[in-house]
Amino acid sequence: MDNQTDQNKVVILHGFTREQIHTVMKAVRNEIEHGETIAFAKTTEHSLKRTLGDLVGDISQEHDYMRKHPPQIKQTPQE
Repeated sequence: MDNQTDQNKVVILHGFTREQIHTVMKAVRNEIEHGETIAFAKTTEHSLKRTLGDLVGDISQEHDYMRKHPPQIKQTPQE
């Protein structure tokens, strides 16, 4: 992991329902300082086989990329 990645906050969730994940995400976001970012991830079969350090590094890098390159949301035509 590089220095930038080391500074990122990451929460990895395992075994939660979609609804529970959203509840946890909201609760955590309410507790962090304004302007801080946090990356959330849910475990997968593949991620469970990886080392924690590698997983946190990858999640941090993907989070940084998505912050710099947010997906374009298609606008639906207004009627």
